[in-house]
Amino acid sequence: MKTVSANLQASEWIVEYLLAQGVRHFIISPGSRSTPLTVAVARNQLAKTHTHFDERGAGFLALGIGKATQIPAALICTSGSAVANYFPAVVEASMDNIPLIVLSADRPPELIDVGANQAIFQENIFGIYPRSFLNLDPPGPDTTQRDLLTQLDQAIPLTNGLRPGPVHVNCQFREPFLCDAPTVDEQIEYPAIQPSHEQDPAPADLEIDPKIMRQIDRWVHEAKRGLVIVGRGLGEDQEALILSWATQAGFPIFPDVQSSLRYEIHANIVNHFDLGLLAKTILDEKPDLVVHFGGAFTSKRLLNFLDDGQIKYISIKPTPERIDPNHQVDHSLVTSAQRFCASVSPDHSGGITDWLKAWQGIEGKLSPFISARFQQNSILNDPAISNRLSSLIPAQHALLLGNSMAIRDMEMFAESKVDAQRVLGNRGTSGIDGLLATAVGIGTGDGCPVTVLVGDLAFLHDLNSLALLGSSQYPVIIIVLNNFGGGIFSFLPIKDEQDVFEPFFETPHAIKFKAAAKLFSVSYTNPIDLNQFSKAYQQATTSGSSWIIELNTRRETNHTFHLEIFEEIRNLLAD
Repeated sequence: MKTVSANLQASEWIVEYLLAQGVRHFIISPGSRSTPLTVAVARNQLAKTHTHFDERGAGFLALGIGKATQIPAALICTSGSAVANYFPAVVEASMDNIPLIVLSADRPPELIDVGANQAIFQENIFGIYPRSFLNLDPPGPDTTQRDLLTQLDQAIPLTNGLRPGPVHVNCQFREPFLCDAPTVDEQIEYPAIQPSHEQDPAPADLEIDPKIMRQIDRWVHEAKRGLVIVGRGLGEDQEALILSWATQAGFPIFPDVQSSLRYEIHANIVNHFDLGLLAKTILDEKPDLVVHFGGAFTSKRLLNFLDDGQIKYISIKPTPERIDPNHQVDHSLVTSAQRFCASVSPDHSGGITDWLKAWQGIEGKLSPFISARFQQNSILNDPAISNRLSSLIPAQHALLLGNSMAIRDMEMFAESKVDAQRVLGNRGTSGIDGLLATAVGIGTGDGCPVTVLVGDLAFLHDLNSLALLGSSQYPVIIIVLNNFGGGIFSFLPIKDEQDVFEPFFETPHAIKFKAAAKLFSVSYTNPIDLNQFSKAYQQATTSGSSWIIELNTRRETNHTFHLEIFEEIRNLLAD
Protein backbone atom coordinates (compact mmCIF):
# COMPACT_ATOMS: atom_id res chain seq x y z
CA MET A 1 0.00 0.00 0.00
CA LYS A 2 1.44 3.34 -1.03
CA THR A 3 1.89 5.77 1.81
CA VAL A 4 2.10 9.54 1.82
CA SER A 5 4.32 11.99 3.61
CA ALA A 6 3.21 13.76 6.76
CA ASN A 7 3.34 17.00 4.74
CA LEU A 8 0.80 15.78 2.20
CA GLN A 9 -1.37 14.10 4.83
CA ALA A 10 -1.58 17.31 6.85
CA SER A 11 -2.29 19.33 3.70
CA GLU A 12 -5.12 16.96 2.77
CA TRP A 13 -6.61 17.43 6.23
CA ILE A 14 -6.40 21.22 5.84
CA VAL A 15 -8.12 21.11 2.46
CA GLU A 16 -10.84 18.74 3.72
CA TYR A 17 -11.44 21.04 6.68
CA LEU A 18 -11.80 24.11 4.45
CA LEU A 19 -14.19 22.28 2.15
CA ALA A 20 -16.27 21.29 5.17
CA GLN A 21 -16.34 24.98 6.12
CA GLY A 22 -17.89 25.84 2.75
CA VAL A 23 -14.74 26.97 0.93
CA ARG A 24 -14.78 25.93 -2.72
CA HIS A 25 -12.37 28.19 -4.58
CA PHE A 26 -8.59 27.75 -4.22
CA ILE A 27 -6.24 30.14 -6.02
CA ILE A 28 -2.77 28.72 -6.48
CA SER A 29 0.44 30.49 -7.45
CA PRO A 30 3.25 28.14 -8.47
CA GLY A 31 6.07 27.41 -6.04
CA SER A 32 8.08 24.57 -4.54
CA ARG A 33 7.60 24.96 -0.78
CA SER A 34 3.81 24.95 -1.23
CA THR A 35 3.89 21.61 -3.11
CA PRO A 36 1.98 19.63 -0.43
CA LEU A 37 -0.87 22.16 -0.34
CA THR A 38 -1.03 22.43 -4.12
CA VAL A 39 -1.12 18.67 -4.63
CA ALA A 40 -3.76 18.22 -1.93
CA VAL A 41 -6.02 20.76 -3.63
CA ALA A 42 -5.32 19.57 -7.17
CA ARG A 43 -6.27 15.99 -6.31
CA ASN A 44 -9.46 16.85 -4.44
CA GLN A 45 -12.42 16.69 -6.78
CA LEU A 46 -14.54 19.04 -4.68
CA ALA A 47 -12.05 21.90 -4.93
CA LYS A 48 -12.44 24.49 -7.68
CA THR A 49 -8.93 25.52 -8.65
CA HIS A 50 -7.58 28.67 -10.27
CA THR A 51 -3.96 29.47 -11.03
CA HIS A 52 -2.22 32.80 -11.38
CA PHE A 53 1.51 33.38 -11.54
CA ASP A 54 1.22 36.82 -9.91
CA GLU A 55 0.46 36.55 -6.19
CA ARG A 56 -0.72 40.15 -6.00
CA GLY A 57 -3.32 39.52 -8.69
CA ALA A 58 -4.20 36.15 -7.15
CA GLY A 59 -4.95 37.93 -3.88
CA PHE A 60 -7.41 40.26 -5.58
CA LEU A 61 -8.99 37.37 -7.48
CA ALA A 62 -9.73 35.79 -4.09
CA LEU A 63 -10.97 39.16 -2.84
CA GLY A 64 -13.43 39.40 -5.72
CA ILE A 65 -14.79 35.91 -5.03
CA GLY A 66 -15.23 36.76 -1.36
CA LYS A 67 -16.84 40.08 -2.23
CA ALA A 68 -19.34 38.36 -4.52
CA THR A 69 -20.20 35.36 -2.34
CA GLN A 70 -19.31 36.33 1.25
CA ILE A 71 -17.55 32.93 1.40
CA PRO A 72 -13.75 32.98 1.58
CA ALA A 73 -11.55 31.77 -1.22
CA ALA A 74 -8.25 30.22 -0.16
CA LEU A 75 -4.90 31.44 -1.47
CA ILE A 76 -1.90 29.14 -1.72
CA CYS A 77 1.65 30.35 -2.28
CA THR A 78 5.25 29.44 -1.62
CA SER A 79 7.51 31.07 0.97
CA GLY A 80 9.41 34.33 0.79
CA SER A 81 8.32 37.44 -1.05
CA ALA A 82 5.44 35.49 -2.62
CA VAL A 83 3.36 35.82 0.55
CA ALA A 84 4.27 39.51 0.86
CA ASN A 85 2.58 40.12 -2.48
CA TYR A 86 -0.77 39.23 -0.90
CA PHE A 87 -0.50 42.22 1.42
CA PRO A 88 -2.57 44.74 -0.63
CA ALA A 89 -5.46 42.28 -0.99
CA VAL A 90 -5.26 41.30 2.69
CA VAL A 91 -5.45 44.96 3.72
CA GLU A 92 -8.40 45.61 1.38
CA ALA A 93 -10.21 42.51 2.66
CA SER A 94 -9.60 43.58 6.24
CA MET A 95 -10.79 47.15 5.76
CA ASP A 96 -13.87 46.13 3.74
CA ASN A 97 -14.83 43.06 5.84
CA ILE A 98 -14.36 40.54 3.03
CA PRO A 99 -13.68 36.89 4.04
CA LEU A 100 -10.38 35.53 2.70
CA ILE A 101 -7.95 32.76 3.70
CA VAL A 102 -4.19 32.80 3.09
CA LEU A 103 -2.37 29.46 3.19
CA SER A 104 1.29 30.38 2.93
CA ALA A 105 4.02 27.76 2.81
CA ASP A 106 7.09 28.47 4.94
CA ARG A 107 10.52 27.15 5.75
CA PRO A 108 10.83 25.24 9.05
CA PRO A 109 12.20 27.11 12.11
CA GLU A 110 15.77 25.88 11.64
CA LEU A 111 15.96 27.66 8.25
CA ILE A 112 14.75 31.07 9.47
CA ASP A 113 17.27 33.84 10.11
CA VAL A 114 20.22 31.71 9.04
CA GLY A 115 20.62 32.96 5.47
CA ALA A 116 18.61 30.15 3.88
CA ASN A 117 17.26 30.84 0.41
CA GLN A 118 13.73 32.25 0.12
CA ALA A 119 13.31 32.36 3.89
CA ILE A 120 11.84 35.47 5.50
CA PHE A 121 9.98 36.21 8.72
CA GLN A 122 6.42 35.22 7.76
CA GLU A 123 4.99 35.05 11.26
CA ASN A 124 2.40 37.85 11.57
CA ILE A 125 3.69 39.32 8.31
CA PHE A 126 0.34 41.05 7.73
CA GLY A 127 0.40 42.73 11.12
CA ILE A 128 -2.94 43.74 12.59
CA TYR A 129 -4.99 43.14 9.44
CA PRO A 130 -5.89 39.42 9.69
CA ARG A 131 -8.70 38.43 12.03
CA SER A 132 -6.48 35.55 13.12
CA PHE A 133 -2.98 34.21 12.50
CA LEU A 134 -2.01 30.55 12.92
CA ASN A 135 1.56 29.31 12.63
CA LEU A 136 1.48 25.53 12.06
CA ASP A 137 4.47 23.45 13.07
CA PRO A 138 6.07 21.29 10.38
CA PRO A 139 4.09 18.03 10.09
CA GLY A 140 5.76 14.90 11.36
CA PRO A 141 5.00 11.30 12.38
CA ASP A 142 3.31 12.49 15.56
CA THR A 143 0.98 14.95 13.85
CA THR A 144 -2.62 13.96 14.37
CA GLN A 145 -5.72 15.04 12.57
CA ARG A 146 -7.41 15.97 15.84
CA ASP A 147 -4.60 18.32 16.87
CA LEU A 148 -4.50 19.99 13.45
CA LEU A 149 -8.27 20.47 13.19
CA THR A 150 -8.42 21.87 16.70
CA GLN A 151 -5.93 24.56 15.73
CA LEU A 152 -7.72 25.36 12.48
CA ASP A 153 -11.03 25.58 14.28
CA GLN A 154 -9.66 28.37 16.46
CA ALA A 155 -8.65 30.46 13.45
CA ILE A 156 -10.59 29.74 10.27
CA PRO A 157 -14.16 30.52 11.52
CA LEU A 158 -13.07 34.10 12.28
CA THR A 159 -12.98 34.85 8.56
CA ASN A 160 -16.81 34.85 8.70
CA GLY A 161 -17.16 36.01 12.27
CA LEU A 162 -18.80 39.12 13.67
CA ARG A 163 -16.38 41.19 11.61
CA PRO A 164 -15.48 39.15 8.51
CA GLY A 165 -12.02 39.46 7.05
CA PRO A 166 -8.77 37.67 6.21
CA VAL A 167 -7.27 34.78 8.16
CA HIS A 168 -3.63 33.77 7.68
CA VAL A 169 -2.46 30.18 8.20
CA ASN A 170 1.31 29.80 7.83
CA CYS A 171 2.25 26.20 6.99
CA GLN A 172 5.83 25.17 7.71
CA PHE A 173 7.10 22.23 5.63
CA ARG A 174 10.36 20.29 5.73
CA GLU A 175 11.75 18.54 2.70
CA PRO A 176 11.12 16.12 1.11
CA PHE A 177 7.58 17.22 0.38
CA LEU A 178 5.87 14.21 -1.22
CA CYS A 179 8.11 11.16 -0.71
CA ASP A 180 6.70 7.97 0.72
CA ALA A 181 6.73 7.81 4.50
CA PRO A 182 4.74 6.02 7.19
CA THR A 183 1.21 7.33 7.37
CA VAL A 184 -0.25 8.61 10.59
CA ASP A 185 -1.95 5.63 12.24
CA GLU A 186 -4.83 7.56 13.71
CA GLN A 187 -7.76 7.88 11.34
CA ILE A 188 -10.62 10.13 12.38
CA GLU A 189 -13.83 10.67 10.48
CA TYR A 190 -13.97 14.18 9.09
CA PRO A 191 -16.39 16.30 11.09
CA ALA A 192 -19.49 17.57 9.34
CA ILE A 193 -18.70 21.21 10.02
CA GLN A 194 -21.15 23.78 8.70
CA PRO A 195 -19.84 27.09 7.33
CA SER A 196 -19.02 29.18 10.36
CA HIS A 197 -20.85 32.26 9.06
CA GLU A 198 -24.05 30.30 9.61
CA GLN A 199 -23.09 29.37 13.16
CA ASP A 200 -22.09 32.79 14.43
CA PRO A 201 -24.70 34.89 16.25
CA ALA A 202 -26.48 37.20 13.83
CA PRO A 203 -26.02 40.90 14.47
CA ALA A 204 -29.74 41.10 15.27
CA ASP A 205 -29.07 38.94 18.34
CA LEU A 206 -26.64 41.45 19.88
CA GLU A 207 -27.91 43.34 22.87
CA ILE A 208 -28.36 47.12 22.70
CA ASP A 209 -28.78 49.29 25.78
CA PRO A 210 -32.53 50.04 26.04
CA LYS A 211 -31.74 53.58 27.25
CA ILE A 212 -29.85 54.26 24.03
CA MET A 213 -32.70 52.92 21.93
CA ARG A 214 -35.21 55.09 23.76
CA GLN A 215 -33.04 58.16 23.18
CA ILE A 216 -32.67 57.33 19.47
CA ASP A 217 -36.41 56.80 19.16
CA ARG A 218 -36.94 60.26 20.68
CA TRP A 219 -34.40 61.84 18.34
CA VAL A 220 -36.16 60.34 15.31
CA HIS A 221 -39.51 61.72 16.42
CA GLU A 222 -38.11 65.15 17.26
CA ALA A 223 -36.08 65.57 14.06
CA LYS A 224 -37.10 68.39 11.75
CA ARG A 225 -34.43 67.67 9.14
CA GLY A 226 -33.68 63.98 9.36
CA LEU A 227 -31.39 62.37 6.81
CA VAL A 228 -30.76 58.70 5.99
CA ILE A 229 -27.40 57.73 4.50
CA VAL A 230 -26.98 54.28 2.97
CA GLY A 231 -23.33 53.27 2.78
CA ARG A 232 -21.73 50.28 1.14
CA GLY A 233 -21.95 46.66 2.19
CA LEU A 234 -25.70 46.14 2.60
CA GLY A 235 -27.81 43.62 0.70
CA GLU A 236 -30.88 44.58 -1.30
CA ASP A 237 -33.19 43.05 1.31
CA GLN A 238 -31.73 45.31 4.00
CA GLU A 239 -31.88 48.32 1.70
CA ALA A 240 -35.55 47.66 0.95
CA LEU A 241 -36.30 47.81 4.67
CA ILE A 242 -34.33 51.05 4.99
CA LEU A 243 -36.22 52.58 2.09
CA SER A 244 -39.54 51.69 3.70
CA TRP A 245 -38.43 53.02 7.09
CA ALA A 246 -37.11 56.31 5.67
CA THR A 247 -40.27 56.80 3.64
CA GLN A 248 -42.44 56.41 6.72
CA ALA A 249 -40.14 58.74 8.66
CA GLY A 250 -40.26 61.35 5.89
CA PHE A 251 -36.45 61.48 5.58
CA PRO A 252 -34.54 61.92 2.31
CA ILE A 253 -32.07 59.14 1.47
CA PHE A 254 -28.52 59.74 0.25
CA PRO A 255 -27.35 56.38 -1.20
CA ASP A 256 -23.67 55.66 -1.81
CA VAL A 257 -22.55 54.78 -5.33
CA GLN A 258 -22.23 51.10 -4.22
CA SER A 259 -25.78 50.97 -2.89
CA SER A 260 -28.49 49.59 -5.16
CA LEU A 261 -30.73 52.45 -3.98
CA ARG A 262 -28.51 54.88 -5.91
CA TYR A 263 -29.94 53.45 -9.11
CA GLU A 264 -33.63 53.46 -8.21
CA ILE A 265 -36.19 56.23 -8.72
CA HIS A 266 -38.18 56.95 -5.57
CA ALA A 267 -39.60 60.09 -3.98
CA ASN A 268 -37.27 59.82 -0.97
CA ILE A 269 -34.08 58.92 -2.86
CA VAL A 270 -31.76 61.75 -3.85
CA ASN A 271 -29.64 60.02 -6.50
CA HIS A 272 -27.55 63.09 -7.29
CA PHE A 273 -27.06 64.37 -3.74
CA ASP A 274 -23.33 64.88 -4.31
CA LEU A 275 -24.02 67.39 -7.06
CA GLY A 276 -26.89 68.82 -5.04
CA LEU A 277 -24.41 69.81 -2.37
CA LEU A 278 -22.99 72.32 -4.86
CA ALA A 279 -26.05 74.48 -4.20
CA LYS A 280 -25.18 77.39 -1.93
CA THR A 281 -28.69 77.60 -0.48
CA ILE A 282 -28.74 74.02 0.81
CA LEU A 283 -25.48 74.47 2.69
CA ASP A 284 -27.15 76.94 5.03
CA GLU A 285 -29.57 74.32 6.36
CA LYS A 286 -27.98 71.11 7.55
CA PRO A 287 -29.69 68.03 8.93
CA ASP A 288 -30.35 67.88 12.65
CA LEU A 289 -30.24 64.06 12.63
CA VAL A 290 -28.30 61.60 10.48
CA VAL A 291 -29.14 57.89 10.48
CA HIS A 292 -26.27 56.19 8.67
CA PHE A 293 -26.78 52.55 7.64
CA GLY A 294 -23.91 50.36 6.50
CA GLY A 295 -20.31 51.15 5.71
CA ALA A 296 -18.51 54.30 4.67
CA PHE A 297 -19.63 56.42 1.73
CA THR A 298 -17.56 57.77 -1.16
CA SER A 299 -18.65 61.40 -1.37
CA LYS A 300 -16.14 63.83 0.13
CA ARG A 301 -18.59 66.69 -0.40
CA LEU A 302 -21.06 64.90 1.86
CA LEU A 303 -18.39 64.25 4.47
CA ASN A 304 -17.52 67.95 4.55
CA PHE A 305 -21.19 68.94 4.62
CA LEU A 306 -21.83 66.79 7.68
CA ASP A 307 -18.76 67.98 9.60
CA ASP A 308 -20.82 69.78 12.23
CA GLY A 309 -20.84 68.97 15.92
CA GLN A 310 -24.48 70.06 16.23
CA ILE A 311 -25.77 67.15 14.14
CA LYS A 312 -27.00 64.10 16.04
CA TYR A 313 -25.41 61.12 14.30
CA ILE A 314 -26.37 57.44 14.56
CA SER A 315 -24.37 54.69 12.83
CA ILE A 316 -26.01 51.28 12.24
CA LYS A 317 -23.91 48.49 10.77
CA PRO A 318 -23.54 44.73 11.24
CA THR A 319 -19.79 44.89 11.98
CA PRO A 320 -17.99 46.52 14.92
CA GLU A 321 -15.29 48.66 13.26
CA ARG A 322 -15.40 52.40 13.81
CA ILE A 323 -16.54 54.56 10.88
CA ASP A 324 -16.36 58.13 12.11
CA PRO A 325 -13.86 60.28 10.16
CA ASN A 326 -15.48 63.51 11.42
CA HIS A 327 -15.43 62.28 15.04
CA GLN A 328 -19.12 63.05 15.41
CA VAL A 329 -20.98 59.74 15.82
CA ASP A 330 -23.13 59.81 18.96
CA HIS A 331 -24.22 56.17 18.89
CA SER A 332 -22.63 53.34 16.90
CA LEU A 333 -24.92 50.31 16.91
CA VAL A 334 -23.60 46.92 15.85
CA THR A 335 -26.85 45.48 14.60
CA SER A 336 -28.79 44.77 11.45
CA ALA A 337 -30.88 47.29 9.59
CA GLN A 338 -33.79 44.92 10.09
CA ARG A 339 -33.56 45.05 13.88
CA PHE A 340 -33.07 48.80 13.95
CA CYS A 341 -36.03 49.49 11.68
CA ALA A 342 -38.20 47.17 13.76
CA SER A 343 -37.06 48.73 17.05
CA VAL A 344 -37.32 52.44 16.21
CA SER A 345 -40.74 53.67 15.18
CA PRO A 346 -40.51 55.60 11.90
CA ASP A 347 -43.86 57.34 12.39
CA HIS A 348 -42.96 60.99 12.42
CA SER A 349 -45.13 63.64 13.96
CA GLY A 350 -42.87 66.64 13.31
CA GLY A 351 -42.90 68.93 10.29
CA ILE A 352 -40.10 67.93 7.95
CA THR A 353 -41.97 68.15 4.67
CA ASP A 354 -40.19 71.35 3.65
CA TRP A 355 -36.79 69.68 4.18
CA LEU A 356 -37.78 66.64 2.15
CA LYS A 357 -39.41 68.79 -0.53
CA ALA A 358 -36.24 70.86 -0.84
CA TRP A 359 -34.21 67.75 -1.70
CA GLN A 360 -36.93 66.42 -3.98
CA GLY A 361 -36.79 69.72 -5.82
CA ILE A 362 -33.03 69.46 -6.19
CA GLU A 363 -33.23 65.92 -7.54
CA GLY A 364 -36.12 66.97 -9.77
CA LYS A 365 -33.85 69.51 -11.42
CA LEU A 366 -30.63 67.50 -11.52
CA SER A 367 -31.86 64.21 -12.95
CA PRO A 368 -33.28 65.61 -16.23
CA PHE A 369 -30.40 68.10 -16.49
CA ILE A 370 -27.81 65.30 -16.33
CA SER A 371 -29.66 63.22 -18.92
CA ALA A 372 -30.03 66.12 -21.33
CA ARG A 373 -26.55 67.52 -20.79
CA PHE A 374 -24.80 64.39 -22.04
CA GLN A 375 -27.04 63.93 -25.06
CA GLN A 376 -25.92 67.23 -26.56
CA ASN A 377 -22.73 65.93 -28.15
CA SER A 378 -20.67 62.80 -28.63
CA ILE A 379 -17.30 64.07 -27.37
CA LEU A 380 -15.40 61.67 -25.13
CA ASN A 381 -14.74 62.83 -21.59
CA ASP A 382 -14.79 60.90 -18.32
CA PRO A 383 -18.16 62.17 -16.98
CA ALA A 384 -19.87 61.55 -20.34
CA ILE A 385 -18.47 58.01 -20.49
CA SER A 386 -19.76 57.24 -17.00
CA ASN A 387 -23.18 58.60 -17.90
CA ARG A 388 -23.37 56.62 -21.14
CA LEU A 389 -22.19 53.42 -19.49
CA SER A 390 -24.84 53.78 -16.78
CA SER A 391 -27.54 53.80 -19.45
CA LEU A 392 -26.09 50.90 -21.45
CA ILE A 393 -24.95 48.29 -18.93
CA PRO A 394 -27.06 45.12 -19.19
CA ALA A 395 -29.03 43.87 -16.19
CA GLN A 396 -27.02 40.65 -16.00
CA HIS A 397 -23.69 42.51 -15.62
CA ALA A 398 -22.02 43.43 -12.37
CA LEU A 399 -20.17 46.76 -12.52
CA LEU A 400 -16.82 47.24 -10.79
CA LEU A 401 -15.65 50.83 -10.49
CA GLY A 402 -12.01 51.79 -10.25
CA ASN A 403 -10.89 54.32 -7.69
CA SER A 404 -9.70 57.86 -8.39
CA MET A 405 -12.13 59.45 -10.89
CA ALA A 406 -14.14 56.44 -12.15
CA ILE A 407 -16.14 55.86 -8.99
CA ARG A 408 -16.61 59.58 -8.34
CA ASP A 409 -17.84 60.31 -11.87
CA MET A 410 -20.27 57.38 -11.73
CA GLU A 411 -21.66 58.64 -8.43
CA MET A 412 -22.13 62.15 -9.80
CA PHE A 413 -23.17 61.58 -13.40
CA ALA A 414 -24.85 58.17 -13.63
CA GLU A 415 -28.49 58.13 -14.64
CA SER A 416 -31.06 57.81 -11.86
CA LYS A 417 -32.14 54.41 -13.14
CA VAL A 418 -29.40 51.84 -13.87
CA ASP A 419 -29.97 48.16 -14.67
CA ALA A 420 -26.64 46.67 -13.51
CA GLN A 421 -26.96 43.55 -11.36
CA ARG A 422 -24.93 45.38 -8.72
CA VAL A 423 -22.24 48.04 -8.45
CA LEU A 424 -19.04 47.39 -6.53
CA GLY A 425 -15.70 48.98 -5.74
CA ASN A 426 -12.58 48.27 -3.72
CA ARG A 427 -13.12 51.06 -1.20
CA GLY A 428 -11.65 49.43 1.89
CA THR A 429 -8.37 51.19 1.19
CA SER A 430 -9.37 52.82 -2.13
CA GLY A 431 -6.22 51.66 -3.90
CA ILE A 432 -5.73 51.31 -7.64
CA ASP A 433 -4.15 47.87 -7.39
CA GLY A 434 -5.73 44.55 -8.29
CA LEU A 435 -8.90 45.82 -9.98
CA LEU A 436 -8.75 43.56 -13.05
CA ALA A 437 -8.21 40.48 -10.88
CA THR A 438 -11.03 41.59 -8.58
CA ALA A 439 -13.36 41.82 -11.59
CA VAL A 440 -12.56 38.23 -12.59
CA GLY A 441 -13.17 37.15 -9.00
CA ILE A 442 -16.55 38.89 -8.88
CA GLY A 443 -17.61 37.18 -12.09
CA THR A 444 -16.44 33.82 -10.74
CA GLY A 445 -18.26 34.32 -7.45
CA ASP A 446 -21.47 35.85 -8.80
CA GLY A 447 -21.61 33.67 -11.91
CA CYS A 448 -22.14 36.62 -14.23
CA PRO A 449 -20.32 38.87 -16.72
CA VAL A 450 -18.56 41.90 -15.27
CA THR A 451 -17.95 45.36 -16.66
CA VAL A 452 -15.04 47.19 -15.04
CA LEU A 453 -14.39 50.92 -15.47
CA VAL A 454 -10.78 51.84 -14.67
CA GLY A 455 -8.21 54.50 -15.34
CA ASP A 456 -5.01 53.93 -17.24
CA LEU A 457 -2.74 53.79 -14.18
CA ALA A 458 -4.97 51.20 -12.48
CA PHE A 459 -4.96 49.18 -15.70
CA LEU A 460 -1.17 49.29 -15.90
CA HIS A 461 -0.87 48.43 -12.22
CA ASP A 462 -2.69 45.10 -12.74
CA LEU A 463 -1.60 44.31 -16.29
CA ASN A 464 -0.55 40.75 -15.39
CA SER A 465 -4.10 39.91 -14.41
CA LEU A 466 -5.16 40.07 -18.06
CA ALA A 467 -3.84 36.51 -18.08
CA LEU A 468 -6.86 35.53 -15.94
CA LEU A 469 -9.30 36.48 -18.69
CA GLY A 470 -8.37 33.47 -20.79
CA SER A 471 -9.52 31.02 -18.12
CA SER A 472 -12.46 33.05 -16.82
CA GLN A 473 -15.79 31.33 -17.35
CA TYR A 474 -17.57 34.69 -17.48
CA PRO A 475 -16.63 37.58 -19.78
CA VAL A 476 -15.04 40.71 -18.36
CA ILE A 477 -15.46 43.92 -20.33
CA ILE A 478 -12.68 46.33 -19.36
CA ILE A 479 -13.31 49.99 -20.16
CA VAL A 480 -10.04 51.87 -19.80
CA LEU A 481 -10.15 55.64 -19.46
CA ASN A 482 -6.71 56.43 -20.81
CA ASN A 483 -5.82 60.08 -20.28
CA PHE A 484 -2.13 59.18 -20.26
CA GLY A 485 -1.50 59.96 -16.60
CA GLY A 486 -3.03 60.54 -13.20
CA GLY A 487 -6.01 62.75 -13.99
CA ILE A 488 -7.37 63.00 -10.45
CA PHE A 489 -4.41 65.09 -9.32
CA SER A 490 -5.71 67.99 -11.42
CA PHE A 491 -8.48 68.33 -8.83
CA LEU A 492 -6.11 68.53 -5.87
CA PRO A 493 -4.19 71.52 -4.47
CA ILE A 494 -0.89 70.06 -5.68
CA LYS A 495 -1.80 71.14 -9.23
CA ASP A 496 -0.62 74.66 -8.37
CA GLU A 497 2.92 73.44 -7.64
CA GLN A 498 4.04 73.43 -11.24
CA ASP A 499 7.65 72.40 -10.61
CA VAL A 500 6.63 69.02 -9.22
CA PHE A 501 3.05 68.49 -10.42
CA GLU A 502 3.52 66.91 -13.85
CA PRO A 503 6.54 64.63 -13.37
CA PHE A 504 5.75 63.40 -9.87
CA PHE A 505 1.93 63.42 -9.67
CA GLU A 506 0.40 63.33 -13.14
CA THR A 507 3.19 60.92 -14.18
CA PRO A 508 2.47 61.28 -17.90
CA HIS A 509 3.04 58.36 -20.26
CA ALA A 510 2.44 57.58 -23.93
CA ILE A 511 1.24 53.98 -23.58
CA LYS A 512 -1.75 52.67 -25.52
CA PHE A 513 -3.12 49.23 -24.78
CA LYS A 514 -3.65 47.53 -28.13
CA ALA A 515 -0.38 45.64 -27.76
CA ALA A 516 -1.37 44.43 -24.28
CA ALA A 517 -4.63 43.07 -25.68
CA LYS A 518 -2.70 41.22 -28.37
CA LEU A 519 -0.18 39.87 -25.85
CA PHE A 520 -2.95 38.32 -23.75
CA SER A 521 -5.24 37.42 -26.71
CA VAL A 522 -8.07 39.71 -25.63
CA SER A 523 -10.41 41.42 -28.10
CA TYR A 524 -9.70 45.14 -28.38
CA THR A 525 -11.29 48.29 -29.73
CA ASN A 526 -10.53 51.99 -29.48
CA PRO A 527 -13.67 54.12 -30.14
CA ILE A 528 -13.11 57.81 -30.83
CA ASP A 529 -16.45 59.22 -29.66
CA LEU A 530 -19.46 58.35 -27.50
CA ASN A 531 -21.50 56.95 -30.37
CA GLN A 532 -18.72 54.58 -31.36
CA PHE A 533 -18.30 53.63 -27.71
CA SER A 534 -21.99 52.76 -27.43
CA LYS A 535 -21.79 50.44 -30.44
CA ALA A 536 -18.52 48.88 -29.27
CA TYR A 537 -19.80 48.24 -25.75
CA GLN A 538 -23.06 46.71 -26.97
CA GLN A 539 -21.09 44.49 -29.33
CA ALA A 540 -18.77 43.43 -26.50
CA THR A 541 -21.59 42.57 -24.09
CA THR A 542 -23.29 40.34 -26.66
CA SER A 543 -20.12 38.65 -27.92
CA GLY A 544 -19.71 36.19 -25.04
CA SER A 545 -16.00 37.03 -24.73
CA SER A 546 -13.82 39.44 -22.81
CA TRP A 547 -12.89 42.80 -24.30
CA ILE A 548 -10.66 45.79 -23.69
CA ILE A 549 -12.32 49.04 -24.75
CA GLU A 550 -9.77 51.84 -24.62
CA LEU A 551 -11.16 55.38 -24.52
CA ASN A 552 -8.61 58.15 -24.92
CA THR A 553 -9.41 61.41 -23.14
CA ARG A 554 -7.41 64.48 -22.13
CA ARG A 555 -6.63 65.36 -18.54
CA GLU A 556 -6.90 69.11 -19.10
CA THR A 557 -10.22 68.79 -20.95
CA ASN A 558 -11.68 66.57 -18.23
CA HIS A 559 -10.71 69.02 -15.52
CA THR A 560 -12.18 71.97 -17.40
CA PHE A 561 -15.39 70.10 -18.16
CA HIS A 562 -15.91 69.26 -14.47
CA LEU A 563 -15.49 72.92 -13.52
CA GLU A 564 -17.90 74.03 -16.24
CA ILE A 565 -20.66 71.57 -15.39
CA PHE A 566 -20.29 72.30 -11.67
CA GLU A 567 -20.89 75.98 -12.42
CA GLU A 568 -23.89 75.13 -14.60
CA ILE A 569 -25.34 73.12 -11.73
CA ARG A 570 -24.81 75.94 -9.24
CA ASN A 571 -26.69 78.27 -11.55
CA LEU A 572 -29.44 75.68 -12.13
CA LEU A 573 -29.98 75.17 -8.40
CA ALA A 574 -29.86 78.89 -7.66
CA ASP A 575 -33.02 79.50 -9.72
